Amino acid sequence: MTSYGYRLFSFQVFRGSKRTPLNLADCKGDPYQEIAESLLKVLSVGTSVGDPTDDSQALVVEEGTFGKPALRVEEIRIVDNTIRATVWAGKFGSHEKAIGDTAGTDTDIKDKAASNLFRVVFAFPEEGDTGILAVETIGRSCPVSQLTRWMTKKSRDEATQGTNEGTWWRISVNPLADEERLAEMIREGQAQTLVLVRHATTAGRTRAVKDVEITASLAISSRMEQAVRIVQGWYRRSKQAEETQEPGVTNAQGARQLAALVGPQIMDMELDDGWVQIEDPDGQVKRVRPTQMADVFTYRLSEDQPPVTPRFYAAVRETAVALQPAVRVGIDWPVS
Repeated sequence: MTSYGYRLFSFQVFRGSKRTPLNLADCKGDPYQEIAESLLKVLSVGTSVGDPTDDSQALVVEEGTFGKPALRVEEIRIVDNTIRATVWAGKFGSHEKAIGDTAGTDTDIKDKAASNLFRVVFAFPEEGDTGILAVETIGRSCPVSQLTRWMTKKSRDEATQGTNEGTWWRISVNPLADEERLAEMIREGQAQTLVLVRHATTAGRTRAVKDVEITASLAISSRMEQAVRIVQGWYRRSKQAEETQEPGVTNAQGARQLAALVGPQIMDMELDDGWVQIEDPDGQVKRVRPTQMADVFTYRLSEDQPPVTPRFYAAVRETAVALQPAVRVGIDWPVS
């Protein structure tokens, strides 16, 4: 059963490789909303194949498109201070054939990119350096990285045409999360467990496999509140790492912290991964680990069929407005 939902991200824009975010209303004289609209239109002209790096593009030329990711922007609409677009995203060669309901109506698609259509919303503040980006999810798929990296590449490509390099814009995104919401989800989760894992290398030393897995209940004594404090610490460290460019908590470090809740005999088992496992009110099981926060903040809307666009936009707006104060973002979202 395929689930449909969305993720929210904060985004900032930088001039080239510089580290100081720009005022979105004034990127060297132009509002980034106009720049973003222009870049999305460039991405609607053809299909962007592979990853937006020079090495990846060289491989596309040398090896062809098979196995490479694909992206194309379709509809682009401006509604007040938002850009609303649809994006096709998939991979070449991921399916062999599209079969019809009768024999003889099949279509060979080995040389095509089987794709899904994702809705995207950019929302801009009147002043400030942080906007909000909403991207639809289909199952676990969410093309936010593909889209924003290609926008950056197209901006750089346009600036480097000719002999001199001009100004180009780099867009950077981070999951929009709320520490209190995270704690609330853990406390109210129906599957109140933590999982600890140790991996080992196979005899041929070709890959790592799961060697030990331990599941422990959080409904014991003070484990729940201790787990909440640990996860909040991961979140704070992650936010600090974004600002200082320092490393955050690793999964192995997080596993050791969780192991301490279970007992000293567990701490000595050289565990290298661990997570708090929760089940949200929709019945969706999610893993909260130091390097995986985005999945926790995937907001599910429907099963099997994508929600209609008015419902999608209304849900995005309601969630974003509620989370904006936590990240000090002020955006006046259009009502419809």
